[in-house]
Amino acid sequence: MSDKLPEHLLTVEIEHRVGTVSLKLNFVLTQPWTVLFGPSGSGKTTVLRAIAGFVRPDAGRIVYGPMERLLVSTKEGVFMPAHLRPVRSAAQAARLFPNMSVRENVLYGMAWRSHPADEEQVLNEVLGLMRLTTLAERDVTKLSGGERQRVSVARAMAAAVAFDGPDKALLLLDEPFAGLDEILRDDLALELRSWLARWKVPVLSVSHDVGECYLLAADVVRMADGQVIEQGPVEVVLAEERRRLMERLRAGSTA
Repeated sequence: MSDKLPEHLLTVEIEHRVGTVSLKLNFVLTQPWTVLFGPSGSGKTTVLRAIAGFVRPDAGRIVYGPMERLLVSTKEGVFMPAHLRPVRSAAQAARLFPNMSVRENVLYGMAWRSHPADEEQVLNEVLGLMRLTTLAERDVTKLSGGERQRVSVARAMAAAVAFDGPDKALLLLDEPFAGLDEILRDDLALELRSWLARWKVPVLSVSHDVGECYLLAADVVRMADGQVIEQGPVEVVLAEERRRLMERLRAGSTA
């Protein structure tokens, strides 16, 4: 199986103002995992929300998949509602159903009409990957913040895999590993990348963690002040950031 996705799997060209940030950017997705990388306030989360359909951009065009499904075109007056888009997402702040258990939250949205027999398999795999198996029947109101975030990511993963449509669903993850200790983050990043690649689910995530981007072997869209300043393989785009990080670590170890 080739890791590479169809050329121009997702094309984003948008202009939008939110608060003090003016977005004016364009980029394309062609790789299994792409990271929007940049400092806080550079507009990364707003980009995800525009792709998901939760933000209507002031101007622009968003096209998804080899069938070139038009999600947004302000020029043509097109704005596909969020629930109709081939997109599944997990926000930074977990939004779970408080009256459901962990298992029920993850199952939500997995209306897998064409492959119902696979539902239990996917559910169990996702719970295992996200270290939630022993918490499956727990009330989500009794979880820690980190556990709730893992449930949110697990639900989005399961829904993306189970998506019934002509294209694979795009999975959007906003800081999916935030708040995790380094060992757990490293394990989850590698396992999630492998599992989602097996299901051929493309991912666009947000991060400002250089180590995380290298772990994911990601294509990186580097942002600053609402614009894309560079895109390419992590070892090219973030080489200087990695060098500076290693220098700080070495200096700290000899202090």
